Amino acid sequence: MSINDFEWKSEKEWLQKVLKEAQRQLDEKLHYKDRFRKDALETQKELWEELGSVSVTNGLEQIVSFMGFIDRMKYQKRNHEITRRLQETYERMLKSPYFGRIDFLENGEDKVEKCYIGLSNLINEDYDFLIYDWRAPASSMFYDYEIGKASYKCPEGTIEGELTLKRQYKISNGNIEYMFDSNLKIDDEILQDILGKSTDNKMKAIVTTIQMEQNKVIRNEEYKNLIVQGPAGSGKTSIALHRIAYLLYKHRAKITPQNIVIFSPNDIFNDYISNVLPQLGEDNMLQTTFKEYMHKALGNKFIKENYSDMMEYILTSKKHLDYEKRIKNIKYKSSLEFIDVLKQYAAKVEKAGRNFKDIVFRDKLVISKNELEELYYKDYINLPFKRRLDKIKERALFLLKPFEKERINEIYDELWNTGSFVDEMEAKEKAIASVREETKNIYEEVSRITRFDLMNIYRKLFKNLDSEVKEYTLKNLGANILNYEDQPPLLYLKGVFGDLPKTSDIKYVIIDEAQDYTPLQYEIFYQLFNQASITMLGDLNQSINPFMNVGSYDNISHIFPQDNTCIINLTKSYRSTMEITEFSRRILNHEVNAEYVERRGDKPIVLGFNDEEPINERILRDIEMYREQGYKSIGIITRTTKEADRVYSFLKDKTEVKALIKDDDEYINGALVIPAHLAKGLEFDVVLIYNAGDENYSCEEERLLFYTACTRALHKLSVYYTGKLTPLLDRIA
Repeated sequence: MSINDFEWKSEKEWLQKVLKEAQRQLDEKLHYKDRFRKDALETQKELWEELGSVSVTNGLEQIVSFMGFIDRMKYQKRNHEITRRLQETYERMLKSPYFGRIDFLENGEDKVEKCYIGLSNLINEDYDFLIYDWRAPASSMFYDYEIGKASYKCPEGTIEGELTLKRQYKISNGNIEYMFDSNLKIDDEILQDILGKSTDNKMKAIVTTIQMEQNKVIRNEEYKNLIVQGPAGSGKTSIALHRIAYLLYKHRAKITPQNIVIFSPNDIFNDYISNVLPQLGEDNMLQTTFKEYMHKALGNKFIKENYSDMMEYILTSKKHLDYEKRIKNIKYKSSLEFIDVLKQYAAKVEKAGRNFKDIVFRDKLVISKNELEELYYKDYINLPFKRRLDKIKERALFLLKPFEKERINEIYDELWNTGSFVDEMEAKEKAIASVREETKNIYEEVSRITRFDLMNIYRKLFKNLDSEVKEYTLKNLGANILNYEDQPPLLYLKGVFGDLPKTSDIKYVIIDEAQDYTPLQYEIFYQLFNQASITMLGDLNQSINPFMNVGSYDNISHIFPQDNTCIINLTKSYRSTMEITEFSRRILNHEVNAEYVERRGDKPIVLGFNDEEPINERILRDIEMYREQGYKSIGIITRTTKEADRVYSFLKDKTEVKALIKDDDEYINGALVIPAHLAKGLEFDVVLIYNAGDENYSCEEERLLFYTACTRALHKLSVYYTGKLTPLLDRIA
């Protein structure tokens, strides 16, 4: 809908009013910031002049005065930090204060309320809202409704009325570049403009183009646990990050970023998404990976395989003698059947008897076998297994202390009376050392009856298990090797037995790439965070590991309370052009009914070569060509890490290119060589698939990995191969 000259003039005047107020508040904050800096310097000066060097010998009064100065400095630092963040907010606002406007006529009211929507609230001295934060209750109507009847929820209840206008803006450097009225979804003009651009850095905020279905996930608090299934490019990760920003806004008094954790697929991805929350004016939440948490929890006793190494093994070791044994091992330990085995075994271990004995010191009973059994089977029965043993150990050693003390005094008296010692401390230390030797066997016995050896417990599981994986598992454990598939079971048992740190400070958990976790890993998530709200976002069509994944969300439905868990299906893809989306979906062996943005582009290129050398030359030429066309991110996606190493070795001295080979590499924009399993979640202007020949992508198990690689492309996709084309492209060829 076109906007007349009067409206343009009115909008420009409003913008100037907003900018003037934002500048006034910025100047005020800069003044406060300067004042806080001067106050801090003055406090430090006073501290030195009044107290000088602080020492315990100067008396308690000086220490009290010193602590008073410290409290003042902490207060000043806090104020300075708040002011600094507000300064950044107003500086962003001066460039682009808002992106949308809705006019809302509430039922029963005569006056239409104009709501301008931006990244942050702007309130003037008369307490008028000049800009509403996009997370404010009323702002939800911008994303959820077209012109007509509308409503929003707020603490007072549901407010109903009518949207009489919905307007969108693009404001840069304090100037309106364009604006238009829309009685449609936030799609065509602004969304197309944003999607059609080259990606020039890490993931960005999508606050200006959040869609209705995305907004429902971001603001959903009806259910404690959400499972969000969406096709490639549906914005799942962006939704997760905007959901975090929304929760921090709504529950500011109750939660901080330290109460939220996101589990990402790898550290590359963590780095890739690290700019989004700061763009929204929030500090980053805790970021980790399942591997990082698990490796830390399991310690360094064993050689632990990384997820990337397991993927490399699956993709490159098919001719290895033990390959079939390893695949059976992975499948079994990722199965629902194995979860039942683990649960039954854990219960058996907890119920098993312990070989308790009387604890006696110099013919004196410290604690009897019956008392130990009473503690184990009755008093501490409700504690997890490891904590039960720890409590018994604490109790036994506590009861031993008086006997030790009495014996130390006894030996000390004997030693002192000999007249051989002139130093009481020396005699005391000698007595303590003597008693330590006398009680050595007792300490060993207490440790024996309360010993918790997780690895030994795990070994016994397989010794007693009539399974094909028994021999393979025991062989690896005997060599001090922990394959990746053995690590989640160990972590699960560690949690069941009460040997993991508390996570009660975590109120919200985000699990990205949810399809790539097994049901056992979800048991662990729930074990760790059963008091928290958990949001899981994934796409079953992007399960990159064919043997270790969730399989179906039905497989985890028993873990989360059904009355407090909701599955939300996203129905639209925004990333790729129509041509790339259609091409990629034909790789799958089933139909995908999700919609996609109708953004046109070139058809993907599929080219065959005699061997890999001409592919390398073609990629080198493509990198230069696409750079000249203005594309800033180019992903050369290989099937394996070994392949990525070879391609990078060829390219690195001929053009500007980087390689992301390890899952803890730092994300760098530009031309990147990256194996497919590390590319998940990322997106590139241009994707060049390296060698999709039938000897490379050869089997059904690699279909979803290949699909995931192709769906990384926004604007251009080229698939190169040697020999025969992969059979996974039969539906396209």
